[in-house]
Amino acid sequence: MIEGRVAVKGTVLYRRLLSYVWPYKGIFLVSILGMAIVALAEVAFAALLKPIMDGGFVERDQKIIALTPFLLMGVFVARAVGAIADEYCVAWVSRRVIFDLRELLFAKILRLPAQYFDLNPTADLISRLIYDLEQVSTASTMAVRVMVKDILLGLGLVIWMFMLSWHLTLIFLLVTPLVAVVVRKASNRFRRSSEGIQDSMAGITHITKEALQGQKVVKAYGGYGEEESAFLEVNQANQRRSLRRAVVAAVSVPMLLLISGAGVSGIIYLALTDTIGQFVSAGTFVSYMGAILLLMSPIKRLARINEYIQAGLAAAGSVFHLMDQPEEPDTSADSGKVLSGRLDLEGVVFEYPRGQGRALDGVSFQVKAGETVALVGESGSGKSTVASLLLGFYHPTAGRILLDGEPIETFSKKELREQIALVPQEAILFDGSIEKNVFYGAGHDPNIDTRALFHATGIDVFATHNEGVGELGSRLSGGQRQRVSLARALSRKGAMLVLDEATSALDMLSEDAMKHAISQFQGDRSVLVIAHRLSFVTHVDRIHVFASGKIIESGTHDSLLGQNGAYAKMWYTQQAQASSAEDV
Repeated sequence: MIEGRVAVKGTVLYRRLLSYVWPYKGIFLVSILGMAIVALAEVAFAALLKPIMDGGFVERDQKIIALTPFLLMGVFVARAVGAIADEYCVAWVSRRVIFDLRELLFAKILRLPAQYFDLNPTADLISRLIYDLEQVSTASTMAVRVMVKDILLGLGLVIWMFMLSWHLTLIFLLVTPLVAVVVRKASNRFRRSSEGIQDSMAGITHITKEALQGQKVVKAYGGYGEEESAFLEVNQANQRRSLRRAVVAAVSVPMLLLISGAGVSGIIYLALTDTIGQFVSAGTFVSYMGAILLLMSPIKRLARINEYIQAGLAAAGSVFHLMDQPEEPDTSADSGKVLSGRLDLEGVVFEYPRGQGRALDGVSFQVKAGETVALVGESGSGKSTVASLLLGFYHPTAGRILLDGEPIETFSKKELREQIALVPQEAILFDGSIEKNVFYGAGHDPNIDTRALFHATGIDVFATHNEGVGELGSRLSGGQRQRVSLARALSRKGAMLVLDEATSALDMLSEDAMKHAISQFQGDRSVLVIAHRLSFVTHVDRIHVFASGKIIESGTHDSLLGQNGAYAKMWYTQQAQASSAEDV
């Protein structure tokens, strides 16, 4: 019963996989035509052996002797032409299918909701995009090529064998049920082992990605042994699963050839002893044996291709599972409104998945149009969660978020993110020029004075050599990355600017320069500053102090110092730390 469900699932997967081949059916039909020519050429070669042997070697017929070279060359030329059309067209379709699937899968990954990335390692997604899709390629086109060509060849050879001696052919076909049993058993094992290999490849990608991204920590703390041990574990798992599949492949093909060989041995004995009561001429016997020997290759390839089909179906299952994941929900259309930047949070509650507790617990505050408001507090108090909710990465568990009095859900994700420019806590840059990173996504706004923006944010100091910032901005310092990230947000139009620890990697003098840059390019926008360093928020219109997901104090810098509460304690502690650092 279970095997039946697996077979049905495999059929559905294969039909879906072949639907990506269908748009290129014209090229694929040329390939099938080439396969048919190759199959007919090989059958013709087996058929020519009979007149060559009987007429050429036995009867010495001069006409046959004269025609033989031309007939054989005609067969070889036809086979060569068919093989070229077959192999190139299949390879073209195969790479085109992978190109299409990879484009679709990459676009899908980019549009998955933030919660998906919280629950699934990115290394798994990379493995699907690279390793699994290559396995799909084999199943979608290469396997079809072998099946079509070898089924045509096998069918043609069997028909010719029936024409030569239907008695011997019926006896040979008695081994077919045994072949079917071996193929079915091997299929189930190939499928299971292939799924295990894909899981182990995802593990290898995950361990490698973590170790390479954290290579400085590995070096600083001497973590070579731990990383090598973790890699050894997943590498051994991959080796074990690959060897299991290799055992099935190594046993199944020889078993099929052994069964077929038993049939061939019986046929030779019956033909030699004339047991079946039918005279077989030398030419007929040679042609018949030639057909059987030619039949061994397609049998072997068809048995082996099952391994690749099952690996491809296992990969297709994981790829399509990812492609079927729901994208980031966005049911609203663009409103077309020009927002002023007024923001209201009313009793907002948010809980992260996996029972991590409440990140926000009934938070309410307002940012008026053109105002600058700061959220401060210790790490983990919920400040950055507010930024994630404003950009629509997550949705409140309870409460409401309003923009210009309208629920945030009434705006499309695209419109929302065009109106709110974010400087994230971690300054993420993409390999390429600094200018490309500053104007990332939106393109170069002709109304922005690039030279003035670069000067205000201090980018002009290190942007003279525009050879690229490196992977994730690795060629820049932390402070330089934050300057580029800030310039990116300032270059965007919109109603609100959200700064999430935007100057944490800057010194005090650079921080003052960034304040000036923000005021210079803020315009009429509202600004929400999320900060741990209080020296950056002394000038803002209002400060809200967070603790354990709640606002515990609110006011201006001076009024909060006067309250002598949590904010004052944080301020005097940071001032004392700054004084100690200056003394050192």
